[in-house]
Amino acid sequence: MSESAPAPGESYTGVDHSEATAWIAWVLLGALMLVMLGAVHVGTGLVALARPEVLTAGRADLLLPVGLTTLAWWHIGIGAVAVVAGVGLVRGRGWARLLAVLLAGTSALVNFAFLDVHPVWSVTAIGMTAVVIYAVAAHGAEAAGAYGDS
Repeated sequence: MSESAPAPGESYTGVDHSEATAWIAWVLLGALMLVMLGAVHVGTGLVALARPEVLTAGRADLLLPVGLTTLAWWHIGIGAVAVVAGVGLVRGRGWARLLAVLLAGTSALVNFAFLDVHPVWSVTAIGMTAVVIYAVAAHGAEAAGAYGDS
């Protein structure tokens, strides 16, 4: 691309102006975390299907009596939804924003339930989900604007 510079006094029209703020980095962080979380869930589900004894170690304290195969498929399903939501969030899709807020809110509730077991990690995760929820809810539309009209 060898475009010449605009003449003095003329504005350059080759690049669209973006109204995105620095908060878009938090939106993209939330999207990246969703994709990674989804990949971990899918991996956990696939391992649980191949070797169910991997999940039996901590099953004595489960709240719901769910079979290992069912639990593995739940992991795969939630992971796939998280990956799709993360990719949609990067692209600035509205449905992905809603799904990301719901998944992050669920994550905050789960971490609140594990506050006694892992206090430092739970508080850190709850704080991160709060920031990601705010960034996605308040500034998520900026991701769509950063791509222009797509």
